[in-house]
Amino acid sequence: MAPVLLSTPALVISTSQLGESDLLVTLFSLKAGKLKAVAKGAKRSKKRFMNALEPFTEIIASLAKSRPQAMWRLDSVSISDNHETIRADYPRFVLGNLCLELIDLWHKEEVQDRNAFDLTRWYLAMLGTGRSPLETSLIFQTRLLKHAGLLPELTVCSSCGNVPATGPVCYAGGTGEIFCRECKNDRPGSLSLGTLRCLEFLSSAEFANIDRLRLASWQLVEGWHYIKHLHCHHLGREPVSYRFVEIDNKKQRVYA
Repeated sequence: MAPVLLSTPALVISTSQLGESDLLVTLFSLKAGKLKAVAKGAKRSKKRFMNALEPFTEIIASLAKSRPQAMWRLDSVSISDNHETIRADYPRFVLGNLCLELIDLWHKEEVQDRNAFDLTRWYLAMLGTGRSPLETSLIFQTRLLKHAGLLPELTVCSSCGNVPATGPVCYAGGTGEIFCRECKNDRPGSLSLGTLRCLEFLSSAEFANIDRLRLASWQLVEGWHYIKHLHCHHLGREPVSYRFVEIDNKKQRVYA
């Protein structure tokens, strides 16, 4: 049987040691989605994969496997972008890790997802710019939920179907469904109408138009807690990277 060959743009999610000389590399690729590949001799031959297998690095990966059910072998790479600005700044580094962790948790292996790949590339590129890294991360997290079909309807009340006229609105503790003031009952979650409209815009606007929006401090705080709640609820766990982000009205920072 002829080997299966694949050349694809990919983002490095993580690497781990495999035996004495090999590395197991987790990639998020354009053509095959998330996949794991063995980089044989990568620990011995520094020149062959020099600086190419660090998290965040965007590469062109040449992969092969002996049969469809076998594990991929990473034969060679070329670097498209190493995103050094993310590694050089601690807040961006933590929020970059949050991105990769969410991609790893949300995606099954070898399921192609071009939209999620393009979103992740956009996010890593934007994370290296002067825009607020917390705001950029909120955009990514919101759109990832929308792409997965898990972002609730944000424009109407889930109970009566009316557009909320006054705020704040409330949301269900699990699914995050929105309820107007008349239908809120005892639901504890709360969002202002301004935050609700910002999240709806961030979830669906063209990338070129997102730069026009800047969130107020309180909108960022509300939006962050709401979107984090949804990710944790649907994943059934809290991604580790969230523990390194402290965000409230007084402290919006990434910490060690």
